[in-house]
Amino acid sequence: MERKYLRPNERCPVPLNEDFFKEIIGGDSEGRQQSADTAHRIDEMYASNVAAEVAPSAVNIVGNQYENLISLSFDQDELIRQEENRRRQMRERIVNAALRK
Repeated sequence: MERKYLRPNERCPVPLNEDFFKEIIGGDSEGRQQSADTAHRIDEMYASNVAAEVAPSAVNIVGNQYENLISLSFDQDELIRQEENRRRQMRERIVNAALRK
């Protein structure tokens, strides 16, 4: 067998070198700091742009904002009157049904 035609089996794990982590975190710390600063600035700009777009829609500033509201005030006397009428009609139906038998 020629060595140039051999390749590792993808199903079998290959042991890592002792200094494998140096490739991952390696490099100059200044470059990492610059990329972190850039990412932070981009995040801040994105957040400020999103806030600028969301703010007008989050606050209802239109003039007709009170147009389609349901009235929360009610007439207590009218409510009591309607309930008494409903109960009276139920009583009359029950009495009429009992008298028919």
